[in-house]
Amino acid sequence: MLNALVVAAADGEDPFSPVSPKLNELIWSAVFFVVLLVILYRVAWPKLQAALAAREQAITGSVKEAEATRAEADGVLAEYRAKLVDAQTESQRIIDEGRRTGEQIVADARARADTEAQALVARAQADIAGERDRAITALRAELAGLSIELASRVVGKSLDTPAQRALVDSYIDELATSAR
Repeated sequence: MLNALVVAAADGEDPFSPVSPKLNELIWSAVFFVVLLVILYRVAWPKLQAALAAREQAITGSVKEAEATRAEADGVLAEYRAKLVDAQTESQRIIDEGRRTGEQIVADARARADTEAQALVARAQADIAGERDRAITALRAELAGLSIELASRVVGKSLDTPAQRALVDSYIDELATSAR
């Protein structure tokens, strides 16, 4: 190859140089570039602009949709939090109401138990008083009968029972009042 360059240089022909192209190659390259530029501007440029516009519109729509979805999600979240606070407040109110109701039921049960206990004690005391009165009456009658029988044996004759019984009863009454 070096021989070919040396021979071409000796013949007077210019060897190919990439640094200094020929004038007709430059003109044809410029014409081809301009024609290609015009074709691209008329055919590809509108399609490229339409694709970019569609892409921009899709991105803008997606951003607006995302903002709307976010605003809706924020609204739902705020509503959820409000409902959660309401539910917590309501549950606390129900718990407090249940506690108060329980305390009221316990207080009512205690009051009823105290009332029933007092009524039971009063009935028991009345029964005891009635039994005591009956026992005292029975003892008085027995004491009066024994006293009269003893006096009859001591005296040796039958004593008038109703008069003697009245005397013994009045004596027992005097003893009972003096003992109190």
